[in-house]
Amino acid sequence: MPRPARRTPTHPDGRPMKITFGQMRAMGLSGILVYCHCGRHVALDGTPWPDEVRLSDIEPRFLCQGCGARGADVRPDFERGNPRLAIVGAGPE
Repeated sequence: MPRPARRTPTHPDGRPMKITFGQMRAMGLSGILVYCHCGRHVALDGTPWPDEVRLSDIEPRFLCQGCGARGADVRPDFERGNPRLAIVGAGPE
């Protein structure tokens, strides 16, 4: 029997809804990474945003200082967060 398709909630414009800053803080994370579609990125402190704001809510508000594009991909910064929850890659064998 095939698995049912997973339905990710989306914003009216079709972008997927991401976690809230409150959910991120509950995981012990406070920083975010903002990626432009041109490849530039910046690490920011997430404390100015209220708990109920979703990471995806702020994505359209960013303007790249390099290429001038509006919109970005915003993700939690696991490396600056709780080391127990950080994603760690395998080292050389």
